[in-house]
Amino acid sequence: MGKAKKGATIPDINDVEWTDYVLGLLSDDEKIAGNPTTDGLRRVFEIALDCTVVESSSSVVQTPEPSNGNRATLTHTLVYVLNDPDIDEHFKVRTVNGSADVYWGNCDKIYRNHPVAVGETRAEGRALRRGLKLRKVVAAEEIAKEVEDIDGNNVNKITDNQLNFIDVLANRLDINVKSLVSNLKIENENIFGLAHEEAVTIIRRLSELQQNVDDIPESLMGYDSNWRN
Repeated sequence: MGKAKKGATIPDINDVEWTDYVLGLLSDDEKIAGNPTTDGLRRVFEIALDCTVVESSSSVVQTPEPSNGNRATLTHTLVYVLNDPDIDEHFKVRTVNGSADVYWGNCDKIYRNHPVAVGETRAEGRALRRGLKLRKVVAAEEIAKEVEDIDGNNVNKITDNQLNFIDVLANRLDINVKSLVSNLKIENENIFGLAHEEAVTIIRRLSELQQNVDDIPESLMGYDSNWRN
């Protein structure tokens, strides 16, 4: 467990307040639209868990080639040792892994020619999130905002990445996605028919609400896990 600021109380890692506590350790420049950056999570990892990282390494599972759509797949492994003297020595060493799959269809166009580098950052971010046991949080680098297909055309339809991110944020904030879409005056009965830019608008609004949770209108509350249907 990390060391609290003087007078502060640290929640248990299994408490619902834990995620907010960890995010509170981040500086403003370690968040993008409310989402933690990987380097920010890396900085607070040892502080929050009161541990020492002894290994942090990435492995390329699949290299990008024309035959696989220039898709890169990577895994990241974190090995750390808990400092708490009350924990049995046999249980102090912990290992977590994260994986990422990157190609033009889920990567911002300015980084699309570097799928291995993007995949490495995303995989590390996922390993850090898993080790920190963060709930309903996505690292900033896992979000793609301007995606183009292999021919350089803008992707017009909402992507799987966007759908997953909307679900994660809506669940965390207890927001009804259909109500939010209606509130934004986006007219489309089929969520899979949403345009990419419409999805960006939804994500941007969710990110704004995440930074001001006390101001979320009651009319938007009530997460429904079946919103995609």
